Amino acid sequence: MIKVGFYQGCCFQGQDAYMFETMKEVFKAIDVDLELLEETTCCGGNTIDEENRKLSYAINARNIALAEAKGLDMLISCNTCYMVIAKAKHALDNNKKLRDEINELLKEEGLEYRGTNKIYHLLDFFRDVVGYDRIRKAVKRPLKGWRVGAYYGCHVLYPKHTAIDDGDNPSTLQEVLKALGAEVVDDYEAKDACCGYHAYFTDKTMTMRKLNRILGSIKKVGVDIVATPCPLCFKAFDIYQLQMEKPPMIPSAFLPELMAYAFGLDKDESGLGHHLVEVKKE
Repeated sequence: MIKVGFYQGCCFQGQDAYMFETMKEVFKAIDVDLELLEETTCCGGNTIDEENRKLSYAINARNIALAEAKGLDMLISCNTCYMVIAKAKHALDNNKKLRDEINELLKEEGLEYRGTNKIYHLLDFFRDVVGYDRIRKAVKRPLKGWRVGAYYGCHVLYPKHTAIDDGDNPSTLQEVLKALGAEVVDDYEAKDACCGYHAYFTDKTMTMRKLNRILGSIKKVGVDIVATPCPLCFKAFDIYQLQMEKPPMIPSAFLPELMAYAFGLDKDESGLGHHLVEVKKE
């Protein structure tokens, strides 16, 4: 049994709490014990980082230190959370003065950032810790005949010093989808474009342009569903798509939902049955 500290962030609470329940079922099937890091806080996204970078580093040094205190590596399942926390770790590991300053703040809670644990995103955790064979063995309902578009989202591929794969030619998501039995489609024009999730809050028109570019290029190659390892990219595809002038109605899924379905859960249990853009493929 593999044990890892799970950083919940903001994505898997409230109306999206079902995603966390789905992930627990997925990880149970591949013999991974998720220990919820209950005292962590929001990573601050890019918002705090842009306003006060040192504060962003302090918040996320604390998040990491909570996992370190338990002797656990840290698993992060949101692209944006991963990028922000991984950037903080990179800065702290390479700047002793900054690390010492931050640790002075953490002393108030009896915490210390030591840089002793590893930070994983879903994808590199599946690749480097779980392994594709273990995923393949857990499949009870192979996605045979499913044409699945692979969409990474930008925050796990850039910047390069925190990327979990080759930004120019990534392969991890495709390999996970192949292990599920799917036919992977990754040759569409806008596969490396940003989904525009964050831009929606300041420039809705820009988000619609981004989605039109991505979903338009996916429609040209034809898929049954788009799979992404980022819950925010998934929400952009499933929710914002309906606000487009002419929605292409292309179904999408958060990667663990597809895994849960392939592992034997039904559509409702996996989450696939609750999407706004209906997943029709069986």
